Amino acid sequence: MLRGRKALLMADWDPELYNRFRRYRAEPVEHILSRLKLGDDEKIIDLGCGSGENTIELARRSPHGMALGVDGSPAMVEAARKVLDSEPTDLKRHVSFDLLNVAEFRADRAYTLIFSNATFQWLPDHRALFAACFDALRPGGTIVVQMPANETETAKLEIGRLAREAPWKTMLGGRERAFHEEPPEYYAAMLAQLGYDRIDCYHLTFHHPMDRPAEVVQWYRSTGLRPFLDKLPKERHDEFLGQVTTRLNAAYGTSGAMTFDFKRLFIWGRRPGP
Repeated sequence: MLRGRKALLMADWDPELYNRFRRYRAEPVEHILSRLKLGDDEKIIDLGCGSGENTIELARRSPHGMALGVDGSPAMVEAARKVLDSEPTDLKRHVSFDLLNVAEFRADRAYTLIFSNATFQWLPDHRALFAACFDALRPGGTIVVQMPANETETAKLEIGRLAREAPWKTMLGGRERAFHEEPPEYYAAMLAQLGYDRIDCYHLTFHHPMDRPAEVVQWYRSTGLRPFLDKLPKERHDEFLGQVTTRLNAAYGTSGAMTFDFKRLFIWGRRPGP
């Protein structure tokens, strides 16, 4: 049913670049796994699975269950399948990956767990998305979503300021895309209106040591800078990134070691049932 469906809003993802800071990007998932209780026979979908490691880990924790990872990026799905190839045969029987534009996700009481890590922020209509997820959960099923909530952090503010200045403003058309961000209370009220219970929405900030601000630029090249770089001519990328780095050296007050503070939003809910 899912095979072949995709809608790429930007150039395809670079799995190698995205995973350059894999240890730090894994911390929010480790937080989720520390409180997520899984049974032996879960039916799991990972919306925006990326290179697949989280999908595989969820399947590993439900030995008789099934886990499907979906993503709108062919490169990410290909990378996830390669990761799965190295896993034991018994685990591979319980995991699959497919192409899907997450905004088009629809199912009817098919899953006991809907998991999504750093994907929903790219999508505009969160109410419709959480409503679709409610329909896709079995009674008693759980949803857990993590999204960046870092729009006021120094790097994001400086990137936005630079994009609004000449000559970048003209090249970008003044339409640089910001992440969709609302406070925890907004999502708690939305989930309650949609029928979820056991709702828990909150912020956590993760503290990532970096050798220099230039590493923060590399972090964002695979995520928050993509909407900018996709609009700029390739021959101007290095110039733009160089100016971002100069801005961050000044804003952080150092060109050396620093701590990159990254705030994230966690959303938990359940479809009422046994």
